[in-house]
Order: sequence, then structure tokens, then C-alpha cells
Amino acid sequence: MASIRYLKRGKKNLWTYTIRDETSKTIAYKSGFETKKKAQTEAEKLLRKLNRGYSLDGKMTLYQLYQEWLNLKILPSKRSQTTKKKYILRKEVIRKLFGETPVSQIKPSKYQRIMNDYGKTVTRNTLSRLHTSIQECIKTAQADKVFLEDFTYFAELFSSKESQAIEDKYIHSEKDFNTIINYFKQKMDYRRSVVPFVIYMLFKTGMRFGELIALTWDDVEFDEKVIKTYRRYNTTICQFVPPKNKTSIRSIPIGEEELEVLKLLQKEQEVVNTDLGIINSENFVFQHYGYVQEIPNIATVNKALKKTLTELEITPIITTKGTRHTYGSYLWHNQIDLGVIAKILGHKDISMLVEVYGHTLQEKINEEFDNVRKLL
Repeated sequence: MASIRYLKRGKKNLWTYTIRDETSKTIAYKSGFETKKKAQTEAEKLLRKLNRGYSLDGKMTLYQLYQEWLNLKILPSKRSQTTKKKYILRKEVIRKLFGETPVSQIKPSKYQRIMNDYGKTVTRNTLSRLHTSIQECIKTAQADKVFLEDFTYFAELFSSKESQAIEDKYIHSEKDFNTIINYFKQKMDYRRSVVPFVIYMLFKTGMRFGELIALTWDDVEFDEKVIKTYRRYNTTICQFVPPKNKTSIRSIPIGEEELEVLKLLQKEQEVVNTDLGIINSENFVFQHYGYVQEIPNIATVNKALKKTLTELEITPIITTKGTRHTYGSYLWHNQIDLGVIAKILGHKDISMLVEVYGHTLQEKINEEFDNVRKLL
């Protein structure tokens, strides 16, 4: 707890105050008060602010504060490189929004106006993530008694850009799901592309793109009919990265059809690599001679998926993330136990599973409607 000391000094016998923290370090000093009472009034007011987490150093910009927080709390952490990159990108957003304005000059009203304007261009989720990051770096500063005011405290978040509706994140119909699966099975020609194999397996395993693309042939246990995943591959930096969390390390069951597809892929891959004199150095399942980094990146796969869905006139147009949502929904509505689905998908608990995947395929809705009619 900080403390105050008052002294009379100088030829004019003017009063001074010194505020020291619990380590006896001086954090505030001012002189020139005609009376002790005037010194006490200002010092005690300042001390109350300090004890609420306010500070004196207002020269640092929010961008600089955020960078210090990144260095202290984010970059040394065990978060994935992908997550760290998102935090780093937010730093540039902060620079653009707040510029060189000192933190001491960012008042709650100014912060609210800036967030209101930013909310016109981004979704509520994006706005909230930025707001939370700024709050966290302010809390870290307050622990060091560095900054004046938590200008985020009373802020409200408003966004005029709609987040993607849950209905747009997965394929609604089991019929459409089967149409997509059959389409990509017919397109499987390794010499031309490995992408149909990738998309097929995304729909059939519910794996994250980074998890699937990281697979090596050693991870496929043909006899046990399971795929084991324990890491991801970042195609941007061309490196294996840790799994998203501990529950992401798991085994995923596959059926006879998926096994046959993988055996076909393995056979064609070996033939083509031998013909071209190529060595699959990482033993990637989805290695292909057409890519410098040996495997396709997420943009390539999303582009192919979008083109296919458009051609088949199937909506919504989903991404690789949507294949995971669709798989979860498919299992859910085929009466697979929630706990088992959570385990297969690598979720920590079923509460998140219900929130994310607990939407209903159209066939199930129609079936339940018929059941309701029978009761009437």
C-alpha cells in the first residue's frame, strides 16, 4: 500500500508531498504548497487514484503498452503460433485506431467513440476480442502502477456488421452431405490433385484443417481403423505446431470406406512419386508434387470447396471449418453419445459441443414435425 510523507522545505517554507509504494520507491513528488492542508488535499486525491489502479506516467501510447503486454504475457506463453499471430495483428489495429495519442489522454468517451467507429466495420466477436486484449494490457499496467485510467471500464460494444449465423456454418441436409461426399469420391485422381482427398477426409473425420494436413502415414492405423492426431501443421510458416489443447490429442474412428480411400491415395501417391523421382520426406498423407511445401494450404482447399458447392448449388457456402461443424451435426443427429462426439472432435466438455454443434439437420426437423403432428 502506498504512503504519503509531508515536509516543509526551502527558504519560503513551502510544503511538499512524496508518495512511495510498498517498496519505498517514490512514485509521486510535488512541492510549492503554501499550506500542509493544500498539499494533503492533492496528495490524498492522487493516492486514492493510485489505489484504484491509476498512475502517473501518461507518455506511453496504447500501442507501446500493448507491445509490452505482448512481450510479457502472450509471446512467452504456450499459446499456438496461430493464436500469437492474431494478438500481433491486433497490435496493428490499435496503432491505426489510437495512433500516437498518449494513454493518459484516452478518456472513456474517446475510447467509446473509437470503438463505435471500429464496430461499424467488424463483427461483434472481432470487436470484443480487441476490447478484451486492451483491458488485459491495462490490468497488467495497473499492477505496476503505471497508467492513469482504465478508460475501457464503462465501455459498451456496438457492432453493425452481422456475425456469421450458425445456419451458415454447416450443411443443413444429410442428402446434400451425401451428394458432396459422392462428388469428391468421383473426383479422386491423385495425378491431377490431392484436394478431393483432403476435402473428403475433412467431412469424414471432423478434423481441423491443420490437424488433417499434418497427418503422416504413421498416424493412420489401418488395422485398428483409427487416425491419431497430436499436432497441427502451419502451411504459412511450413512447420509442425502443437495441438490446440490437450484434448486435441486423440484417436478418430474411420470406416471401411474411408480406409479404402486412404489405401487408394497411398497407392497412387507411391506410384506417382516413383515415376517423378520424388521423396515424400515428411511421409505426409496428403503430400503432392504440385506444391512447393508438399501439401496444399487452406486457401487452396477453401477455394475448391467453394467452387464445388456453387457448382452443386448447395448452400450455405462453407469453409473447411464448416466441414467440422457438419460432421459434428451429422453424428449428433444420428444418435451418437454427446460425450463420444466431444472426444472425437477434441472438445473439453459437452457444453461447448451443444452450443457449437447442437443445430438440427433438416431431415431431423421434418421427422420431428411429423411426430408432433401424430400427437395432435
